[in-house]
Order: sequence, then structure tokens, then C-alpha cells
Amino acid sequence: MPRRIDRGAVSEIALIRIDKLMTLSKEKAAAGDIERAKLYVRLARRIGMRTKTKIPKEHRYCKNCCAPMTPDTSRVRLRSHRVVMQCAVCGHIKRIPYLREQGND
Repeated sequence: MPRRIDRGAVSEIALIRIDKLMTLSKEKAAAGDIERAKLYVRLARRIGMRTKTKIPKEHRYCKNCCAPMTPDTSRVRLRSHRVVMQCAVCGHIKRIPYLREQGND
């Protein structure tokens, strides 16, 4: 009978592998090899989907073309109450809302 691995151990292993792949993708994007960087992001996404593990927010990537969002492959702008991130590879735009802290002075 095959041995079962508990869910926590699977998630922990998946997070370690996702982190390693995303780090490799950022290194390859900085070196100029965008296609290899996209491959690493796709592999990390596949691991995340199969193990139902989310990719941490510090590892940003384009949802359209799977390129890692690094200073070389993206443009970040601050607009009124949102952060606008544009992929330099495919041109996809992601908008993230933010709220400024309001002080009661």
C-alpha cells in the first residue's frame, strides 16, 4: 500500500519549489533570457495549481504572458489611488488599488 503524505508537507515542498523557480526566472529575466524565464514561471504555476498552493505575492508575474515582473520587464506607475503595472513584454496592464493613510491632525 503506498504511503500517504500529509497536506502540510505537500504545501511546504511546493512552496520551496515555487520559490526556487521564481528566483531562477528573475535571474534569467535580468540576464535577458525572457523565454527561459517564462518557462520557469509556467512550471511554478503548474506546481501551484496541482498542489492548490498560491504563489507568494513577492513573486509577481504577468498573468497574460507569464513573464516575471522585474524592473527590466515591467513598468510601475502610481496613479490616483492605484498602482499601475504594465508588462514590457506583452503590454498587459494590471491595476492594484491602494488607500493612503488618513491622519486626523
